[in-house]
Amino acid sequence: MDDANTEALIAQFGRRVTSQLAEPEQRATATRIFQQLAEREDPATARAWMIGMNPHLDDQAPILAIATGRGREAEAAARAYLDGQWT
Repeated sequence: MDDANTEALIAQFGRRVTSQLAEPEQRATATRIFQQLAEREDPATARAWMIGMNPHLDDQAPILAIATGRGREAEAAARAYLDGQWT
């Protein structure tokens, strides 16, 4: 689990959560989504969004959705959030 995204994710979500992102692609997806959210909101809001229940993901936290292979769905949920489409 040594790639450029790992340390940044550990800093935001802790080692236990980050370890669930087993594949480099999952860590890259999580990093990309977090950065997009943090740019538009702030890091604290981005972190809360990533670990909170999400109605677009059947109430699964986006970080866990990414860990279970639902990265594209998590990206779509982030776009919906950033576009204000929380229906």
